[in-house]
Order: sequence, then structure tokens, then C-alpha cells
Amino acid sequence: MPTRPFIPPRSFRAILRRTIELTPSTKHFEWEVIEGGPFEFYAGQFVSLEVPRDGEKEARPYSIASAPRGDSKFDLCLNRVEGGYVSNYLCDTSAEAIVEVNGPHGSFVVSQPVEQDLVFIATGTGIAPIRGMLAEIFHSREELSHDVWLLFGVRHPETILYRREFEAWATDHPRFHFVPTLSRPAADWQGKTGYVQEHLRKIFAGRKDFKTYICGLKAMVDEVRFILKEEFGLDRKQIRFEKYD
Repeated sequence: MPTRPFIPPRSFRAILRRTIELTPSTKHFEWEVIEGGPFEFYAGQFVSLEVPRDGEKEARPYSIASAPRGDSKFDLCLNRVEGGYVSNYLCDTSAEAIVEVNGPHGSFVVSQPVEQDLVFIATGTGIAPIRGMLAEIFHSREELSHDVWLLFGVRHPETILYRREFEAWATDHPRFHFVPTLSRPAADWQGKTGYVQEHLRKIFAGRKDFKTYICGLKAMVDEVRFILKEEFGLDRKQIRFEKYD
């Protein structure tokens, strides 16, 4: 099967053009590379951001939350982590702040060509690389030849990150199925409840003709992988994943 050409990671400097508060603890960041040459990446990859700390530098990896747009811009989506120096530094920065970036890194990308239905499974900010993957799929001029599913698990309705975007894609693309599920639903919530694992079992029981891309905290990713391999009988090549600590 064809693979995408390797993009060697390099060092860049990027300027923060805009931030959007998605929830009280989660922000969307829009960056533009201003030094280091053209910034190329594949949807789903990650970068390492370096910020100053006590005369030194501290780096953390963050998934790119956008698809390539033919320019030097990319998005990130991250939580403010209690006690996490880099996440708090970034969440407290304002527009025009400059950071050092190294990348792209990682092989969590959609395999080409797409020959099966695609099932994306995410929790929390694990949606970041998957947002980029979906944007890449939907910005293509080609009509979808397979069904695409997004099972997105969060606690509360207000934490369904990028909800309007996913709902718009579902309206525009009949073969895209957006399934948000809440583990702590409000009384007026009309959608799915519980965990993504339960809905994976319900929707895809008896099937093994699809490819999955999973991203979120380690416990969820490990459980979903176990279900897919041991209960559904999927081949390892049909299961791609990225774990967050």
C-alpha cells in the first residue's frame, strides 16, 4: 500500500495569531510559522513547543489540530494542566507571542488510499489530531466513497470541542456520522450517554471491515484497542492510535 513521503522534522519559530477559549480550561491556538522555511506536515502529526523557563527551555509535544492549508499556519488545542508549566505558559500567552517549534513528528495519519470505512474515536483534547484528519478529508474535492464516523466522548455538553464544526460537516456530508456521547449528561441532553467504548460495541457489533483512529487518555485507548482486537477481531493494521498522559 502506498505510504506518504517522510517529512523530516525541523526547527521553526511561530507567532501566535489568535486564541479562542473553548471551555474555561481548554483553548484553541492559531499559530503562523515566521522563521525556518516552509512548514509542512500531515494531518494528525504533532509538534514540540519550546518555551523559556528560568533561563532554560522546556518543551512539550502537542498534536496539530488542523489540516495543512497550503500556508505556514497550524492550530493547537490544549488543556490548562494543573501544575503543568508549559500548558499554563501557553494558556496565559496573548497574541503575537513567539515560541520555538520542532516538527512535524509522528505517524498518526490517515493511510492513503482510503479503502474502508473510517472510525475516529476520541475523548477530550484527543480530538485535536482527529479534527485535522477530518478537515483533510472534508476539504478534499473528492466525494466520500466510504462512511466516516466520529465517536467523541466528553463529560458535559459544553465540553464537546468544535461541536458546531462537526455538526456542519455532518450536515454537508451524508456519509459522515457524528456521535457525541456524554458521561455526565444534563437532564435535557437528547443525545448519546455513557462512554465511547459502549457505543463502539453497539454500532459496529459483528463488523470488521473498517479502520480506526483512536486518540485520548491511555486507559480509553487501551480499552478500545482491546475491544477491536479481541472482541471484533480486527488486524493490528486496522488500528492506529495516539495516547495522552
